Amino acid sequence: MKRTRLAATAAAAAVLTATAVTTASADSPSPAATAHGTPGTGQVIPYPGPDGLIWIPEWIGDGGAVTGGANPAGLPVTVTLACLTTDAPAEARVTFTAQYGDPTPVTFTTPCLPGTTTTATTTVTPEQGRSFYVGVQTSTPDVHWGLTVSQPES
Repeated sequence: MKRTRLAATAAAAAVLTATAVTTASADSPSPAATAHGTPGTGQVIPYPGPDGLIWIPEWIGDGGAVTGGANPAGLPVTVTLACLTTDAPAEARVTFTAQYGDPTPVTFTTPCLPGTTTTATTTVTPEQGRSFYVGVQTSTPDVHWGLTVSQPES
């Protein structure tokens, strides 16, 4: 069941990011309203296995995902971003915003180097992972990144 939810969440993430630009208005911008990214054709980060809540194998430029899949009584949720760039060094900033629990966004930045995949990970409480938005902002539009959000069942 978790694997099916992961695939649906990853597909929804791509659709959310692609459609957010056309649906947001100046009066009510959403976190993904400035998204200018596109889906990649490869895999920057490997499949997280059955513990995965979100898997975006590759995205280019800004993007993000929304889900409500973590168990609030379970183990902590792990957010991992891997990135690289084709030209000059850049960076990707991840913002994890919870719908429940502590509303303070959890952020971290990953350096993205030409031709080299760099990975960074952070952990958030299970309650924060219950329903959340993860946004990725890149310093240049040519940054390729992949994202996983996972929560072990035990």
